[in-house]
Amino acid sequence: MFKFKYLPQYFLALLLLILLFLEGWTWYLGTTGVTFKRYLSAEVPPYVQEISLRRYKAAHSPHLFTMAVDANNEEKLINWLVGRCHMQRVSPDVLPASLTKVDDEMVEVIRKSPVIYMTTDPKQRFCLLFRDKEKYYLYLEGDLEKR
Repeated sequence: MFKFKYLPQYFLALLLLILLFLEGWTWYLGTTGVTFKRYLSAEVPPYVQEISLRRYKAAHSPHLFTMAVDANNEEKLINWLVGRCHMQRVSPDVLPASLTKVDDEMVEVIRKSPVIYMTTDPKQRFCLLFRDKEKYYLYLEGDLEKR
């Protein structure tokens, strides 16, 4: 039966259960698929074979998605992402200087990339699509503040 002398332990157990639930919920919200859906308002396309996520500790809470795609579906992925993020093809000369503050190595890969798409409208979320020899990268800034 319920005993009042154990009330502090019951309260502590309830708080621990709430803490575990919130910890699990936070982990779930940080998974790659959920983060992709939150920023692009769409599920990961089915032709993306593998996707991973890297978060940076910098202004605008940037995220870098790494995607592996079959050679037959590369054009589909590019068209889908360009339409979703309202990007345009650009040259490496127009890259914002703020990218070097986030990751110098990423900027070097971008400059060597044969494919570079970027949002040019400051009212849109900043997106940058580029690739290396084997994977595509989608760089997103988390907030909508101006760069």
